[in-house]
Amino acid sequence: MVKRLDDEWWARVVHEFRSHVREESGFLSSYEALVASADDEAVRFLLELIIGDERRHHDLFMSMADASVGEAPFPEPPRLPPDTARLLLEPTERFLDAEREESKKLAELRKGLKPAGSDTLWPLMVELMEIDTSKHVRILEFLRDRLSQAAK
Repeated sequence: MVKRLDDEWWARVVHEFRSHVREESGFLSSYEALVASADDEAVRFLLELIIGDERRHHDLFMSMADASVGEAPFPEPPRLPPDTARLLLEPTERFLDAEREESKKLAELRKGLKPAGSDTLWPLMVELMEIDTSKHVRILEFLRDRLSQAAK
């Protein structure tokens, strides 16, 4: 359960979560309408990538909004016993190293795709994978830090 802060802060957070859910709903509908009207396969493909992300964002904000008013549970940060944390720490570090290595490989690949320029979507797709990999690194760093604290 999220600790209770002052009521004004809490009301502002609940409002922001709910507002974001309403705004995301409008964006999703607009994106879907644009995809439905697009004749170009590449335009549809690119917009569908955005729609997938927007749906996930919408679902996350909906879950946080519901949790903020006590209507549904939302996962708390990990709170593990030291033995369990120690068991998870090594594979987490391994995954973190792998994601960082992947980030370097993707950057090199993107540079190597420059000759393709705007003739393919490949450079953009690799760049988007780099962004996802950065997100994975951030998640794993968060997890590693929590596991390190719990392992003590």
